[in-house]
Amino acid sequence: QDFEYSMLIHLFIELRGRGMSLSSADLDIFKAWEDSGIKPEFIAQIMVEYADECKQKSKHFPNSLLPLTRKVRSILIKAHET
Repeated sequence: QDFEYSMLIHLFIELRGRGMSLSSADLDIFKAWEDSGIKPEFIAQIMVEYADECKQKSKHFPNSLLPLTRKVRSILIKAHET
């Protein structure tokens, strides 16, 4: 079964641990990822790794997807360079 973008939204809210809705900016980011054809599994993996990093550094998981977009972009750029 395919991992869906709706599952990503639930994962993000769960990892964030507060609030039940997304900002319009976050919804736009999800839409952009989906339109770009980025696999949701890939995004989910990055979210979980990011959450682990935050835990190790005793930081809060971000309220917004913006820090994650930078991480996604840098990984995609590196992948294209190889």
